[in-house]
Amino acid sequence: MTDPIQAIAAQDILRQAGGTTPDLQAQAQRFEQLMAQQPQADAGSQRPAAVSAADSTMGRTLHTLDDASRQVTADMQRFVADAPTMDLQTLTTRSMELNLQVATQGLQFTACTSVAQSSKNGLQTLMKNQ
Repeated sequence: MTDPIQAIAAQDILRQAGGTTPDLQAQAQRFEQLMAQQPQADAGSQRPAAVSAADSTMGRTLHTLDDASRQVTADMQRFVADAPTMDLQTLTTRSMELNLQVATQGLQFTACTSVAQSSKNGLQTLMKNQ
């Protein structure tokens, strides 16, 4: 004897499977059109100075992290250039400030990496469960 609940569930699945399917040919053509378009920026050029509102949250975060990394690098280069003319107290103070900047930058990088990895794992799990 068949369980009526299983029979109903099987009928629903069959009805859903027989429903409308996406037009794969139209999607393939759209994909080809997008691939044929000229890229928005050359590979060798720098990224735009202003981050647009259309960028993703992760994109904005990465741009901010990139800017902060460039700032730390510039501060370190400036410190190396100015170090020979600094007195011991100023040298120690600037060195401590740079250590704090580098540590903060490392923490932000680690946090961004963790968020990206977590998002990737979540998306993989979602796709696996589909």
